[in-house]
Amino acid sequence: MKTIEPVLYITPVLLILAFGIIAFVFLYQRRMLQHQENLRQLQEARQRQVLEATLQAQEEERRRVARDLHDDVGAMLALVKLNVHQLNAALEDKTMGQGVKKMLDEVIGTVRRISHDLMPVVLEKMGLPQALEAMKRAVPPSSGINFEFVCNDKERRINSIVELSLYRVVQELLNNTLKHAEASLIAINLDFEAHTLRLEYLDNGVGFDYNGMVNKPGKASRGLGLMNLQARVALLDGSFKFESESNKGTKAFISVPIA
Repeated sequence: MKTIEPVLYITPVLLILAFGIIAFVFLYQRRMLQHQENLRQLQEARQRQVLEATLQAQEEERRRVARDLHDDVGAMLALVKLNVHQLNAALEDKTMGQGVKKMLDEVIGTVRRISHDLMPVVLEKMGLPQALEAMKRAVPPSSGINFEFVCNDKERRINSIVELSLYRVVQELLNNTLKHAEASLIAINLDFEAHTLRLEYLDNGVGFDYNGMVNKPGKASRGLGLMNLQARVALLDGSFKFESESNKGTKAFISVPIA
């Protein structure tokens, strides 16, 4: 009996010590997980700040280049065109002068188009629906593309940052369609709800293996472009869903909160 008594006394102490060690390990792991979560949140916040600063710098550079094109290059081209007109008036054979004037008109038109793409004045003055309507009109009839744009409130204005970000997203999607899709139809649906803006973009082009592209680093250029679009939408606390398959066209679904 005497040999059992020490064991009876020591066992509760050992149990308390064991539970204490278990509790300490549990709390330590919980603190480590919390610390890692805090680090992750800080890293995400830092990445968000860097991305916002990068996009803002890009837009400022676009505005600067657009101003230079419109104010300086555009003015010089207009002056050259005036001089060519005066020289052509003094020539007996006006054929060459007319050809030069035609080329100048094309160059001036190209400069205006590039300037507009860099800094869409319609977007700043009239809002996203009107800017997308202007984007639709800018697609030449010779492209053979039927461009459909539907919006439930074409006079609606929202936060300028949201408008610009979504305009850039649609601009990139449209450029991809015109360059690669061989599409005959582009359709954009812009739907303003009470607290959400939904944008759907689709084309009936050749499409591509989106899932295969995402899983293959060799096709990084197109994947990087889509990642940039997703990052833009993520900065608006929105969602971006992209679908594409070979010979089944392309679809993009975007949803962002609005006040």
